[in-house]
Amino acid sequence: MFKKFTSQLSLLSSISLNEMESVALLNRMDSKYTLKGQDLLKILPCLIENYKVLEINGVRVFSYENNYFDTPDLQFFRDHHNGYVNRIKVRSRRYVESDLCFFEIKKKEKVDRTNKHREELTCMISDIDSNRKSVIQDYTRKDIGEVNLILKNNFSRVTLVNHHFTERVTIDMNLHFIDNQNDIKFGKIAIIEVKQSKSTHTSPITNSLKQYHIRSQGISKYIYGVISLHPTVKKNNFMPIIRTIHKLQQ
Repeated sequence: MFKKFTSQLSLLSSISLNEMESVALLNRMDSKYTLKGQDLLKILPCLIENYKVLEINGVRVFSYENNYFDTPDLQFFRDHHNGYVNRIKVRSRRYVESDLCFFEIKKKEKVDRTNKHREELTCMISDIDSNRKSVIQDYTRKDIGEVNLILKNNFSRVTLVNHHFTERVTIDMNLHFIDNQNDIKFGKIAIIEVKQSKSTHTSPITNSLKQYHIRSQGISKYIYGVISLHPTVKKNNFMPIIRTIHKLQQ
């Protein structure tokens, strides 16, 4: 599904990891787009003209592994479903090619603004110790009690930066969600996330997506993973994007 698109990434200029660090954007504005994998080819001319692609040791498509954590009653998920401000996502992440691991908390502070806590790890973790639980407690400002591993998520990612180094774009493909009972793959859709220090209407990629009637209507991989692996969970507020994703996956 994605081979034709990824093979064309050689047409983009490259950027190194050191250069990429200047566009970390840990406090940022986010917008997400979900689209058919084949539609990535439509926006390829825009990417070639306006963006550089991250390249490490000749590799431009990278593998990621995530462990997502939540309370037994899915408090973090429910906060997202109910649209609460100051909601969080908690995960450990492994960058497969470099074997770098991090513990991360992503906090949605306003409608589109995200603040991220990031701690480097020596290895991927599947449990939350008391110190990290305290950090989570500080971020969520709630009495959260127990926090457990809820699901695992693997995917492939392409990372782009605009020529002005003010915008970072990720394109996620080959989404795979796993828990103790289920193993679900979404091989026909891609998720694009545009990350900026402040919202702007001059983003080349968002303008290109709008040209093809692809509007910002995204939910996080964690949220869709919970919905996919736990079909009985309350999801009324997510139904419009769920229907869109199911249609794109057909």
